[in-house]
Amino acid sequence: SLLAAMGALTLPSCSDMLETESSRQLFDKELDSKTDSVHFAFGVMQAMQQLADQYVFIGEMRGDLVRTTEYTDNNLRRLADFSADTSNKYDSAYVYYRVINNCNYYIAHRDTTLLTGSTLVAMREYAAIKAFRAWAYLQLARTYGKVPFFTDPLTTISQINGSNYPELDLNGIVSRLAPDLE
Repeated sequence: SLLAAMGALTLPSCSDMLETESSRQLFDKELDSKTDSVHFAFGVMQAMQQLADQYVFIGEMRGDLVRTTEYTDNNLRRLADFSADTSNKYDSAYVYYRVINNCNYYIAHRDTTLLTGSTLVAMREYAAIKAFRAWAYLQLARTYGKVPFFTDPLTTISQINGSNYPELDLNGIVSRLAPDLE
């Protein structure tokens, strides 16, 4: 068979699929190329994987079937007893906002009018990016309560420092993002 002729076939695990050694950065604010758009979307998916790790730790450590022992890492112990503070390496709003801000950037700069034949090239990944942003915001609000809400990409320190973004709870976020997902 073909597989026997090729030798052992090794497939990457799900967690390794989006790992990259690339240090390539995108400095052109327009995402009007098919390849740049896909690479940017893969970058967002990689950030989603890192966020998912934290999400699972928080959920599992606070679950009914998990107990800490004397060998449990202190950061995990603090998650389990709801005493984690901003120094906890498994509990950071930063990972959520990294996904959100990258999604905001993509949504603001992606040219969704590109066609291949009669097919809009970007619409599937555009919809996925909007769904990633909504999920990240919902989990952020679920974990932290009221959170700063913004849909424009923050690309300068002055935008972050001078922010007067509304703080929305879960219901406020749903009312803002749900119409956009229809």
